[in-house]
Amino acid sequence: MSTGRICGFDPPADKPTALFPVTSQGRSLLMLDETYDLKSLTTLAIGVEKLEVNLTDHPIRCLRKFEDREEETLRIVRSSFLRDFADPNQNTRGSLSPDEHICSKHVEDDGGYAHFVYRCCRFDQDGEIVCLDVIEDNWIKVLLTLIIIIKVLVVLYSPMFLPETLYRIKYVAAQYLYHLPGPAMTLKVVVSEDPDQYGPQAKHKCVRLEELKNMEVFKTMVASSNWQTEKIYEVKVKDVRLSVKARRLLSKFTVPVSIKSILYNNLIRCRIRKLEPLKDCCNSNILGRFNPGIKMIKWHHCMKWFAGLCLMVLISTPWILRIYGYFTFEDITRDRQVEAAERLGLEIKYPGSIVLYLSPVHGLFIFIYIIFIIDSLVYGVLSKAMKEKFKHVARDCLRDMRERSRIAVVAWMTKLLVLPFTVFGVLGFLLFVPYLILLAVVTLPVAAFYIFPTLNLSIRLLINLFIFLCPDKLMNKCRSWHGKFSSVRERFSMHDVTANESFIQKHSYTRGGVLLQLVVILMVLISFWSVTLMLMEIVTFFVELLVYTFMGVIVNAGTILQYVTVLFLLFMYSKNTFSRVANLYQAYHGVIHRELLGLIKEEIDEVAKQEATDQENTAFIVQGESSSNTPKDVRPRIKIKENQPQWSTQGMLVFLDKYDTPYTPEKFFFETIDLNYFGCPGPIYTNVLAALWEFLKIVLFLLFIFIVVMAFGDAYQVSTTNQLLATVVGGFVPFLFRYIFVSDAGVGDIDTKSIQFITEFHRIINSYKQAWGVFDIVPVSYKEWDYKDDDVDAFDDTSPVDGNGNRSNFGPSNNVTGGGINGDPSDSISPLLDSTRNGQDGEFSRLEVGGDPGGLLSIRSSGMGGSTVISIDDSYPDVDIIVDVSTSKTRRFNALQSKGFEKGSTSMLDRTGHNPPIFKPSNPNIYERSQSLSQCNLTSGQVELPFARLVMSSYITRFPSVENPRVKDQNAASTRRVSLVLCSEAVIGDSCSSCAGKSPGQGLSLSRSH
Repeated sequence: MSTGRICGFDPPADKPTALFPVTSQGRSLLMLDETYDLKSLTTLAIGVEKLEVNLTDHPIRCLRKFEDREEETLRIVRSSFLRDFADPNQNTRGSLSPDEHICSKHVEDDGGYAHFVYRCCRFDQDGEIVCLDVIEDNWIKVLLTLIIIIKVLVVLYSPMFLPETLYRIKYVAAQYLYHLPGPAMTLKVVVSEDPDQYGPQAKHKCVRLEELKNMEVFKTMVASSNWQTEKIYEVKVKDVRLSVKARRLLSKFTVPVSIKSILYNNLIRCRIRKLEPLKDCCNSNILGRFNPGIKMIKWHHCMKWFAGLCLMVLISTPWILRIYGYFTFEDITRDRQVEAAERLGLEIKYPGSIVLYLSPVHGLFIFIYIIFIIDSLVYGVLSKAMKEKFKHVARDCLRDMRERSRIAVVAWMTKLLVLPFTVFGVLGFLLFVPYLILLAVVTLPVAAFYIFPTLNLSIRLLINLFIFLCPDKLMNKCRSWHGKFSSVRERFSMHDVTANESFIQKHSYTRGGVLLQLVVILMVLISFWSVTLMLMEIVTFFVELLVYTFMGVIVNAGTILQYVTVLFLLFMYSKNTFSRVANLYQAYHGVIHRELLGLIKEEIDEVAKQEATDQENTAFIVQGESSSNTPKDVRPRIKIKENQPQWSTQGMLVFLDKYDTPYTPEKFFFETIDLNYFGCPGPIYTNVLAALWEFLKIVLFLLFIFIVVMAFGDAYQVSTTNQLLATVVGGFVPFLFRYIFVSDAGVGDIDTKSIQFITEFHRIINSYKQAWGVFDIVPVSYKEWDYKDDDVDAFDDTSPVDGNGNRSNFGPSNNVTGGGINGDPSDSISPLLDSTRNGQDGEFSRLEVGGDPGGLLSIRSSGMGGSTVISIDDSYPDVDIIVDVSTSKTRRFNALQSKGFEKGSTSMLDRTGHNPPIFKPSNPNIYERSQSLSQCNLTSGQVELPFARLVMSSYITRFPSVENPRVKDQNAASTRRVSLVLCSEAVIGDSCSSCAGKSPGQGLSLSRSH
């Protein structure tokens, strides 16, 4: 193997004062990069020593005459080293062996570029000094070529480093169909321009229409011409499509018990706050009892922010290590080479690394750092809805890139390649060469687009950018050109690879949306190529670390293998110890999974009979029949969270995809591991801590073995091979005790026929509740809600439930306990209007506030001239979904909700000790101000008017003519009139004059007449 070439004169030296006495093994190090000690993690630096030698010339200053000839000075110094500084006239060779050389680094002119080469010299058989230039070995050239190939592959496949869970549909949100058994479920839906009129509970039922994701069928329904605003509709629902993230489901062979899952879930997602010892602390305020009244910030929120910061630092760690390596080792070497090249008027070649060529503080990298900081700040301050808009185009491009099959592209190219032989048979060989040239022009760009993800993503983003920037006239021309080439696409079977290819439509965005997407696309493009550049440098750097370290282990095997063996044993024992924990939960999860599927085997088989093309992802509800807590009603409930509807379910435990793969919720796994049954594994942290304690004992034992071997090996001069064998034998002692001398109890079998297991298992099934995002609601029919169809007797029920299964406020007033007002049995309910019962005591009268049957006004009196309590309930418990289409013009202003009024303060509490619902007016078209108390028309007796019932309203409400279903004699009802006065006092006397001088409130008159 040739390692050099014989040279004549010496070229200029890179560092004349640096000489390298080397052996044959040392000459191989000179072929590598100068930073081999860094890249090999010092394994190649073993046996390499640096020694500073001070030389004195005799006679004094005799070398001064060679100051202008650096090469001659270097020749004299090198000759002195070879002769062991003996007198040149004695003609001695020195103590160096024939295999040892004295080397120095020189700079050669390679076409105007500086080429650095090592020159090694020694005495030949004739006593003459012979010098050779060290050239790269062929295997080193192959290694450097492979590193270049890795860089190219990193650039072409950089999007594949992005986790699929961030953008693929099956991880982001897979659709599962839930078919409600039995009769269709009824939802009450209203589209409102002023959702505040539906009471304080409106915020828990309100969804903003433009922020509603997916829900295309539902949005089409409420946007139809038959649907009117401010009217409640009954929607019959049989099918609901749920949006389920893959990380919330577990297959039979997956459990979240790996070290990575445990660290991520407990630290990054902050699930550790759910542990009983930490629950109270994590949910408390960071200021504790000293909070001066500012917004409460909980400890677990701070920990989430801190975990996010730590995650960012962790992601940045590879680049930080790369920069550290540059400034610690590479920067010094690079500066010296640049100085030597400039001294000779030469240029520096590209070293194969952008960081080495430019430095990490170059303007290009500073621009990249600024881009990342801007991205982080912008993404951190945006709301969740705006983040979704930011991610929309980028996520679609990533999905289209990832979902396309590269095998289909290869199959398409193969089909076109053999096309001449299919059409012309043997004569196809005559046309094959020109056809191949034409085929390459057409297919290679298409193949590169679909095979290389970087090109795919970049071109997709540029196409979307073009669509947003392109005028409509030019877009029409592009469409016409696209149609003209339809015959060419058919000839080349382009539909085989471009089928279902789609891009965004500009007309579906507003002008502001177009501008936003333009900014997003430019930011994504710049950030993507910035990440690709840094990723290329990071991957290349760590590949070089791996290669150089492996070379160091081979070269210095006798010294390093002992350490490598100990590290290998530690890795083996750690994986084995913690894998036993994972296997324990995996076996238990398999049992639970099997038992769960067995409860609904018939339903699953019915769905699984269909073909994969016809079958949909399906969700099932499971009920445990062998438990005392069997729910009477497992029908889901709708609720709104973060402006998105969610399906709150009870017992929805099995999810079957269209390929018949069953999944169960991750949350259910954590709830079942600690059942009251002796075969359950218990909480994860207890088993992990036990495994960690066992692993620490093994570490201590291995450390003891290693120290003993090293100590006695040096004392008795034991060979490195024998020390290695002793380390290996001693390291396997824990393995022998674990698997041979001590019988492993294993996971154990769980008796699934046990009464205790069945009872506990069914109990946890029946009590399991979880909310799932709604992808769409598929209605069977809908009609306008007629309150007359509702059962009037429901108002007398003490625990009414609305159409969604929620507790209704209709019924006896909150003030009534024990049959009367405030617990007094003598109190009764007086009718507001005459009814067929002619106003008997205990009657509950319903009056539609503002013409809407959701509002309720009632008066209760003692019947013996006692007190009268007036209650107004304006909540809308029957409405399940309020679709908000309001604007700033349609929402009315409420002065009492402006600044200066602290919501939730004690002044809003009912002075009777109750918390009645806060009244809000329902229809802005029927309100007018009143500044006087002259409309007070109270008869004898006291009126107890809790301030909290009316404090949120200072309007006069005039009720239009609406038939009351409880009143048959409407003429009798037309003579009744009720007027109320709102003041700061809880008790109003016989006349209004008693509070006219001290009332700070405004008059409120409620009247009804036909």
